Amino acid sequence: MNSLISDSVYLRIGNRRQFFFDDLLLEQTQNLTRRFHSPQPAGNRPVLAKDRPWEHVLYFTCNTWNVIRDPQDGLFKCWYEDWQIDDFSRAAAWVRPSDRKLCLDLHRSCPSRVLYAQSEDGIAWEKPSLGIVTEKGRNTNVVLGGYEPVGPAHCAYVLLDRLDTDPSRRYKAIFENGASQEAEDPSGGTFRSAYSNDGIHWKVHSEPVRYGHCGSVAGDVVTVSIDPESGIYRLNGRHPNMGSNVVQDMRNPTDGGWIAPSFPHRFAQERRRRIYRMESSDMIHWSTPTPLVVPDHETDNIDDEFYGMEQFRIGDDWLGLLNVLHNTDNTMDVQLTYSRNGKDFKRIRPGQPWLAPGAEGSWYPYMCTVCSKPIEVGDDLYVYHGGANVHHDWWMVGFHEGLEVAESGKLEGVNYALGLAKMKRDRFVSLAAGPARTGILTTRPVFPTGGSLVVNLKCHPGGRLQAAIADGQGKVLPGFERRNCRTVAADGVNLPLRWQGQSRIPAERFLKLHFFLQDAELFSFQFVEEG
Repeated sequence: MNSLISDSVYLRIGNRRQFFFDDLLLEQTQNLTRRFHSPQPAGNRPVLAKDRPWEHVLYFTCNTWNVIRDPQDGLFKCWYEDWQIDDFSRAAAWVRPSDRKLCLDLHRSCPSRVLYAQSEDGIAWEKPSLGIVTEKGRNTNVVLGGYEPVGPAHCAYVLLDRLDTDPSRRYKAIFENGASQEAEDPSGGTFRSAYSNDGIHWKVHSEPVRYGHCGSVAGDVVTVSIDPESGIYRLNGRHPNMGSNVVQDMRNPTDGGWIAPSFPHRFAQERRRRIYRMESSDMIHWSTPTPLVVPDHETDNIDDEFYGMEQFRIGDDWLGLLNVLHNTDNTMDVQLTYSRNGKDFKRIRPGQPWLAPGAEGSWYPYMCTVCSKPIEVGDDLYVYHGGANVHHDWWMVGFHEGLEVAESGKLEGVNYALGLAKMKRDRFVSLAAGPARTGILTTRPVFPTGGSLVVNLKCHPGGRLQAAIADGQGKVLPGFERRNCRTVAADGVNLPLRWQGQSRIPAERFLKLHFFLQDAELFSFQFVEEG
């Protein structure tokens, strides 16, 4: 058990929601199993796809899009990348087969821009004519990049900053703006930041972004979150040298293709993609990238790479959605990570997808990525995800590598789109009991505030839950015995627990909770003040 999980201060739970991603709260369990849950597709078609004459390749991958629900007008708003590849042979002419900078060359020759869409319900979307960029006489929905003096805008991440009191800076963006001019790092792209009141009209900072001693280059996958206590921005990205500066024995055979060799259990030669962390107080000056989540040769497959990771709050804890590239199959899925402080992340079921591509014949059989924070809608959680009917890079590099795959060099068949999956709020992991034996959970002593207890619970037909409350020494408090607890046989994310003759739980002291479940799943509990 690491120091984070074993730190007893986390047992002073106050009125924070408590989950079961780890064993911190578990003193004793019987007849219980831990189950993990994923969102389910909301239909068999994407909610946002290419349908405008000025759209080229809508690059819904990691990270090239965001969905945010604006609390001011209630609208769902999406920013997505349009990669302006019209003629694949023209774009590919820049590519040298042995060049590791292939993708950068493609983005230089066919620059990207950011488009905007909006929705009232998060399902039916419109692409409004905004009057910012007109193309061939058509009024488009382009909001960033593709016009002077901004230039290209690739891998833009959009953030709604709820802590900034300046209304003109409600929205922040960070994006790759073109080739780096720094001699020491000519392979990467220069990043810039921008701000906006409405997410449509942007002002770009003239000063390039700086990543510590790495300059303005830190790879082309970035996601951003804000620490709610310090106001510090946290960026999950890459180190520009993570795939270089590796000494390779040139006597070993390689195929000379885009994918570099891997060196299992040799940390000095680790070159697979991995997640780095940077911090900033102004979105311009960032700290030097440091490792955050890296592949593990003991648990991850030898060809797995960590492409990017979004993180978001769940209660006072954090979840990370880790986009994993399986190089040999050339597919991507999303795996789960967990943190109590937003800085130290633990893998949850390494190697097991939390969100995977669709079945063969679906609109996204090979690619599934998430680079946007899920959105709470009532009791539901909307999880938007990118998807594609092509593999990660076969379509763009296959011709020049001589790959014998159907999608190689066929730009007209490339379809990326945005999908939607749903789940009940906070239902990522549960402690579950079956119908035969009673499942029992005894928590460690916790110190709550608030005099009422609520649970996120799903009772299957015939299922039920009861509870008892004991003091820190394990003695059940009078009136809070199991026999006095009103049985709960429901499915809800915020169900109150009641004891006959008792109106308020004696909080502000250490308590143990006893939960008794039958054919039911407990996802979380929380002490709250009675309304």
